[in-house]
Amino acid sequence: MNILNQELIQEILRLTWRNPIFMAIAIALIWLIPQLLIRKIMSKKYEERKIEIQQNKIQKLYPKNLK
Repeated sequence: MNILNQELIQEILRLTWRNPIFMAIAIALIWLIPQLLIRKIMSKKYEERKIEIQQNKIQKLYPKNLK
């Protein structure tokens, strides 16, 4: 039973971790997923900052306190 388990484990390792295509996909996913998350966060912050700057410029043109 133990020999069968060792053989099964070795076969699984050969088919997955030692497979170049699987490793290329795994490395690509490990690299791309954080980039996509960071890009989404940075884009959201950029849009918020852009709206804030636009509101500040409008506020300077049309102040609420008219004397």
